[in-house]
Amino acid sequence: MNDTTKPKWASHYTAEDITRIERVAAWLEAKSYSQAALARLARISPSTLNQMLKGGYATSPTKLLANVEGAIIHSEETTSNAVAVVETSVYLLAVACCRRARASRNFAVFSGFVGVGKTFALKHYATSTPNTYVIEATPTMTPQSLIKLLARVVAGFDGKGSIDTKFSAVVDALRNTDSLLIIDEAETLTPNQLHTLRRIRDLSNIGIVLAGTEHLSGLIKPQHGQFDQIRSRTGFWPETVQQITEDDAAALTQSAFGKEEVSDEVLKRLYQYSKGSARMLVEGLLPAIKDYRKGRELDIKFIDAIAKQALNLKPIVGV
Repeated sequence: MNDTTKPKWASHYTAEDITRIERVAAWLEAKSYSQAALARLARISPSTLNQMLKGGYATSPTKLLANVEGAIIHSEETTSNAVAVVETSVYLLAVACCRRARASRNFAVFSGFVGVGKTFALKHYATSTPNTYVIEATPTMTPQSLIKLLARVVAGFDGKGSIDTKFSAVVDALRNTDSLLIIDEAETLTPNQLHTLRRIRDLSNIGIVLAGTEHLSGLIKPQHGQFDQIRSRTGFWPETVQQITEDDAAALTQSAFGKEEVSDEVLKRLYQYSKGSARMLVEGLLPAIKDYRKGRELDIKFIDAIAKQALNLKPIVGV
């Protein structure tokens, strides 16, 4: 939409669609952002974005335009040393787990390999959604310490009182509200702690998300096992996330470089080095590139050098 020709809107474009497109086009021009870079942030193809902006997308563009505007908002919130919040496949699955648990007032299980971005997604959901509480379980936590922590976080109860009093305070604070409890690192919970959470759920009538590594599923999955009462109350349990997708990595990388368009070759090489780990990409590769780049061209040769010299990664061969 850099030309002066006014788009001819397809009949299925609504007035709101057109207004959104005008906002997007104005932002692209003001920020000198390329359509391809924005498309990566929004996790849609550049050709799709181009068709929408020109008014000729074959179906209603409303949902995709919402994704585009969301990507713009996230980009604006990014600081110079941070990667924008990107709605990766892992993030969207985390949100789905939270929404399902909240709506059904039941358990949801969200498991994934280390480094795929589970905790980041859940914490971002919690900070942007009222009445959502995140608790991080630890291997040394006891049922009593779990109740004390919940009493502080949920009920603001940090004074003296028996464990039963604090348990009751948690239940009273949550009962029949739209609250959601998220228990991260849930694979470290003991049977007694899980049963405590089950009683809180039963008495307060709220949803609970159990999040953790792939070991969490192995803990709860066996039928007729010691956690069968948890299993029977679980209404949403997607497959364990093993890695982020190549599109996820492209969006995360593009968010780190803002309006500078990153080549497909560089995106592919970064994904190969990350091996599907959002943590390796966001906390390892991308910061190293920014620290050592100093004006160098962002190409495969430079990526290979950074991977070897800064992170001691094995070189990618045969590609």
